[in-house]
Amino acid sequence: MGSGPLARSVLVGLVGLSLAGFPVAAFAQTAKETTNAGKRWEEEFGFWQKASSGSDITQFENYLKQYPNGTFASMARLRIAELKAAGNANPAATASDDAAVKAKADEAKAAEESKRDADAEKAKADDARKAADAEKAKAEAKKAEEAAAAARKLASEKAAAEEKAKTEAAAAEKARADESARLKAEADRKAADERKLAAEKAAEAERVKKEAAAAEKAKADEAARVQAEAERRKADEAAAAQKARAEAEANARAAEAAAARAEDAKRLEAEKAAAAEKARLEQEAAAARKLADEKTRELERLKAEAAKAAAEAEAKAAEAARLAAEAKKRAAEAEAAQKRATTSGPATATRDSAEAERLAAAKREEDTFQKAVVAGSRQAFQAYLDVYPRGRYASDARERMAAIATKPVPKAEAERMVEERPVVDPREAYMERSTRVQAQRWLSALGYSTYGADGVFGPRTRAAIAAWQGASGYRADGYLSRRQFAALRQAAQFAQARQTSRERRYQRDYDVLEGPVDGYYDGPYYSDDGYYRRRGGVVIIPGY
Repeated sequence: MGSGPLARSVLVGLVGLSLAGFPVAAFAQTAKETTNAGKRWEEEFGFWQKASSGSDITQFENYLKQYPNGTFASMARLRIAELKAAGNANPAATASDDAAVKAKADEAKAAEESKRDADAEKAKADDARKAADAEKAKAEAKKAEEAAAAARKLASEKAAAEEKAKTEAAAAEKARADESARLKAEADRKAADERKLAAEKAAEAERVKKEAAAAEKAKADEAARVQAEAERRKADEAAAAQKARAEAEANARAAEAAAARAEDAKRLEAEKAAAAEKARLEQEAAAARKLADEKTRELERLKAEAAKAAAEAEAKAAEAARLAAEAKKRAAEAEAAQKRATTSGPATATRDSAEAERLAAAKREEDTFQKAVVAGSRQAFQAYLDVYPRGRYASDARERMAAIATKPVPKAEAERMVEERPVVDPREAYMERSTRVQAQRWLSALGYSTYGADGVFGPRTRAAIAAWQGASGYRADGYLSRRQFAALRQAAQFAQARQTSRERRYQRDYDVLEGPVDGYYDGPYYSDDGYYRRRGGVVIIPGY
């Protein structure tokens, strides 16, 4: 029995368990013991073949010294007895012919019996070897089934996580849409108030104008009445003196001049007031239009962000579906391999092992290419081509490298790519480039600025991580473990939700964000009647 199929089966089992995410220490120890047992059996069988091919007693004795309880120990002792009996019969050649003939017959009989015993031992050893091979095939099939079950479980968990992320993205998009609708409604209401105020001012101006016209008409009527009365009196007092008549006419002309002057003054004042009111209304309308334009631009930006988030969620969902389909396909192949191993012999098990090894190699190649696509750098695609120069994605990798080469890279970006190469620490081996970018964004949202989110953990990012760890009660070493990454995500989500609830705006003359509602308004410096208490102090509004 050769060591090639056994080693391949052990390697396939290790690869399957590693892909499923299980520790392989215990299985590796068992596989090592199995390999050592097979090697010892091959050595013993080779030693026995070399000894049994000749008639040297020393070879059989050496076999018994090395393997006193070996598989062929009884056959070795029988062969030594035969050879010694044959050596002792040579000095007695002078005996009678009958004794010689009998000795030869006994020797032939003993040789035939020893040969039958050897054949029986060999058949027994072959049966034991076949039984061991069958047991190994069953164990390998069972391990393949366990690995397939683990892969299916991992795929289902990942699909559930992707569905949860998609649901959260939809909720965030709905919240942004509601906020945009609220802002638009506020802008419309304010514009309606402005229009109403302008209409009221115009109505007031029209009322003043009508009152002025009515007063002017009343004055004209009064003047006509006075004039008629004067004429009547003049007719009645025709005999009056000319002096009195002249004085009356002079007084009438003076009154008319004074009334005209007063009317002109009132008209000029009304025109000035109307011009000032019109200018103020125009300024307020311009400010309202400017605010409406700003709210419209903010609404368009929020819509673009929502569309981008939806596209990212759809891409993640498609990737999750693809990974789930691949996992399902691999599980089906593992089940088929298990059925073939159960219904077929050792040769079919060997072919299944080779097929499993081929599938594992294809999966490693695909994972390498996907990591290169996520990195998006020329070095990542070159690393893939170094390992798989004729792989399935080799042409695609070369095309992507050519596309990257045609894009002009700024000098500052090139220096950053050379100086800030990512160094993967064992504590952060679980993090992909997209995960690192998200961690940088969360740190910046919590106030620990990383000065950009590029997926490279440089000195500034390490300092931000250490500051957050120290503030959160962790050891400030600058490296994120899985548990700390989950805590950072929860803290960032809570801060973002609280910031959304805090963004209330003043509705009158100013467009200013209010300060925090927890800590400032509940302290000793605020009361219901204003910003001050009797004991002194002032409310601080950050950013105002």
